[in-house]
Amino acid sequence: MISLKYKMANYRTKMRNIGCPEVTINALKNKSSDDCLPAKNVKKPKKAEVNFCPLHPAGETDDSLENIRVELLTNVRRRNSASDVRQKMSRTFSYRRQEVVQGSPTAGEFKARWPALFQINEVNAEFQRITTLQLETTFAAQLDRITPQLMTVFQKKGGVSGQKLAHHLQIMQEAESDVKVKREAVLRALCLYLGEEDGSLIREYLDIEGDDIQRDLKKHTMGIYVINKEDGQNGHYDDIGIFVEGEIVMDNIGSPAQACALMLGVIYALNLAYPKELRHYYEFIQKVLMGLDGEKLSPKVLGLKNKIATG
Repeated sequence: MISLKYKMANYRTKMRNIGCPEVTINALKNKSSDDCLPAKNVKKPKKAEVNFCPLHPAGETDDSLENIRVELLTNVRRRNSASDVRQKMSRTFSYRRQEVVQGSPTAGEFKARWPALFQINEVNAEFQRITTLQLETTFAAQLDRITPQLMTVFQKKGGVSGQKLAHHLQIMQEAESDVKVKREAVLRALCLYLGEEDGSLIREYLDIEGDDIQRDLKKHTMGIYVINKEDGQNGHYDDIGIFVEGEIVMDNIGSPAQACALMLGVIYALNLAYPKELRHYYEFIQKVLMGLDGEKLSPKVLGLKNKIATG
């Protein structure tokens, strides 16, 4: 163990000397005076990120990548520029990751600097750059795959939790229910089964509330908001979006289930910690549904995983 300790210390020194970002971001000279201790506020992959803080592409520097970022501010406002935006966003990935990991900007600041990132296609692309997994495709396919087993588990739940689950189970069991509505019901029921409130995941509002919506969003760390239509039918919304730190970062999303997938992508893209009130839900989504670092699970999530496997 002592030998391994010294070998790893020597290895980190070599990586630091050649400028490896994942090592240099934790150097004492790059820490604030409040965090100037070797073991304090260590920045490292915590959600199975494969490319947490990569090197710049060959031939690129901070200055050259900053110039591309400035070009992106113009490109994102042009029509028929999706190809240019996609190529430049890929090129600036390392620059963006170093900025978000080392600088920890607010969601509003980061959106002002990188508005292209908060488009649906780019959230999917950024998640794949970080984890190598496709976001929406994997999320939807895996959710549909385990939905029958989840329904069986939910049906066996008794007590108050069972009563709360009944409404969502009814939607899942209705043959005429749209697949997007069913997915939303499964995700809401998943929160309830794990002892968390589905209202913390998806916050519902009426369009008539106006400015009250903005004021309420500022009280919460992050989440999904939906603005219901006046008829109140399931799956009918005037708007669906994502907010972080009181700032709406995405809107006009197709469905709450799609927003749940994109919310995970935004968390990875901004290097955010999961909200405490939904820690079991996100643990299940990351480790069981997406298969990212699924070996170590909390007892509650492990229990549900085992019930799915035997169901």
